[in-house]
Amino acid sequence: MKFTFKKKLPAAVAAVTIAGLLAACGKSPEEMKYLSDLKAKDYVILGNYSELEIEVAEPEVTDEYLDGYLSYIMMNSATYEPVTGRSVQTGDVVNIDFEGKQDGVAFAGGTAQDYELTIGSGQFIAGFEDGVIGMEIGETRDLDLNFPDPYKPNPDLSGAPVVFTVTVNSISEVKPAELTDEYVAGLGIEGCETVEDYRNYLYEGLMEQAMTVYEEDKMDAALTAMEESSVFEEPPAGIVTRLKDMLMSNAQAYAGMSNLEIGDYVSRAYGGSAEDYEETLTEQAKAMAQSYIMAAAIADKEKIKVTDEELAESLNGRSGVDEEAYREYLLLRKVGEFLVENAAVKSPEGE
Repeated sequence: MKFTFKKKLPAAVAAVTIAGLLAACGKSPEEMKYLSDLKAKDYVILGNYSELEIEVAEPEVTDEYLDGYLSYIMMNSATYEPVTGRSVQTGDVVNIDFEGKQDGVAFAGGTAQDYELTIGSGQFIAGFEDGVIGMEIGETRDLDLNFPDPYKPNPDLSGAPVVFTVTVNSISEVKPAELTDEYVAGLGIEGCETVEDYRNYLYEGLMEQAMTVYEEDKMDAALTAMEESSVFEEPPAGIVTRLKDMLMSNAQAYAGMSNLEIGDYVSRAYGGSAEDYEETLTEQAKAMAQSYIMAAAIADKEKIKVTDEELAESLNGRSGVDEEAYREYLLLRKVGEFLVENAAVKSPEGE
């Protein structure tokens, strides 16, 4: 779910609340890192969750979507047939040798032999693939290009003029697999012998996925609606810091996998500017803390708990997990399910 800030209590009430918390719990806000360190009801005035109304689109798998998914499968099962007697066209797979030079000197990462490139895939810098179009097998061509600016994989090449010397070794056409009864029978799927069988099989799998998404969407909608009807106090600094550290760690990992700077990843994932990514993550952590606190307050009222057995079963032997934090996550989901069970769910108008 997307976390956002909620309403705050008046400052005078907040001051009294914080003073009471310090006296009752004996912990400063910085020391309150987990839900078990605080009384959730002191940080939220809950809305009426017995009258929640949410709108969520019913799950469906249209014929158009199924046809598109089948086309995707057929393309992934494609064969590559060598062609001769013509030049490179968009969509071809070409085997090429290339060498990139800046001011006459080869630069790191700019040289390869027997490289398989799909023309039109956008794998190379602008102009490279367009420059290969029209080349014949065995032809060598110099491509005068410029690296984009900035070019984060290698800042030294940002905006630099370079020359790629490219030789085409072979050209192949992509031939998608043909959907026939024979193709389906060869897949070895139990109960699938014909194209119609296969379509039904895929439909059932896609509908199962759609139902899973539907259940998640209902939970998100119910939690969001509950948050919007509740009034929140500023969450303790300790739990916000813990959640921010978790978000920061995750962002660093995903940014690395995506070959992005952390600021760029956070901007894409959560909004805001790349330069202010730490502030963005702090806001997200505060919103997450409020959501967890709200769930804990509902759980306290409704006697909803995550047992040690449920925690162990969900962890399934995994080690190195912050079990208390994971218990909080499971509690949020349990409360979300409770809210859905008691909510009036309807489809958006016009469906």
